[in-house]
Amino acid sequence: MRVTEGMRYSQVLSNLASISSQHAEASQQASTGIRVGKPSDDPIAAAEIARLRASNSQTQTHLSTIDTVRGDAELTEATLGEAGDIFVRLKEIALQAGNGGLNPDERATLAVEVTGLKDALLKLGNTQGTRGYIFAGSQVATPAFDSSGNFQGNDIAHLVPIGNSTPTSVSTSGADAFIVGGGRNVFADVDTLAAALTGNDEATIRASLDNVTASHTQLVNARARSGLVLSKLDASQSVLSSVDTEQQKRAQAAGAADPYEAYTRVTTLGQTLERSLSVSRQLLDLTGTSRF
Repeated sequence: MRVTEGMRYSQVLSNLASISSQHAEASQQASTGIRVGKPSDDPIAAAEIARLRASNSQTQTHLSTIDTVRGDAELTEATLGEAGDIFVRLKEIALQAGNGGLNPDERATLAVEVTGLKDALLKLGNTQGTRGYIFAGSQVATPAFDSSGNFQGNDIAHLVPIGNSTPTSVSTSGADAFIVGGGRNVFADVDTLAAALTGNDEATIRASLDNVTASHTQLVNARARSGLVLSKLDASQSVLSSVDTEQQKRAQAAGAADPYEAYTRVTTLGQTLERSLSVSRQLLDLTGTSRF
């Protein structure tokens, strides 16, 4: 087949366009450091990057979940600490009033204080966090305890995925903390002490000390369990943060351009482009001359 001047001219332009495109692509890789900008650049690497980004998205979701639930977990631990402090004072009152050295009026005054401490304890039991009442189980829209200290919630835990194989409980049961079956009803123990003080019943006051002490221990144990929740959140966050960093590094490395290779390619293609331009000018000049 005879090669016409038009065909030769088209071929020259096609070669120039191809080299120019390669040079532009190489220049972009060298300046941005990114080798894989779209799937067609490297399908295998692009698939690996997509996989890593999907995994990283899940990791960041878990980290966000931990940040979201941490506030309520910290509030729970602090609230149980305050409840425990109330029982430290109640033990002091029981000891003071049970030693036989107080008169009825003095015990009545302490009864008023104990009643106030019960109100404070009920307020702590009905503490609200970001989701609602933190000790009400899944019934977060309803106060955990009524005015008499009766439990109105349930024992359904708040479970969240934080990277483990199974969801993690991040809540503390109000029933387990305040009215354990087979354990102590902390509100009832406070009521018993208040009634004994009001009635100047020294024997019952002394007997209530053991129950108040047991209630205090129950709250301390509940606080310790809530502290374990915080420790678990901290440990999971530490692991997930490391995983997050590694996933981002691997995704970046999979699509990154080698600096030396990228700049070498830019230089080589630049030289090739210059030679092609020179040759193309000569061919085009010859083509133009041959027409006359």
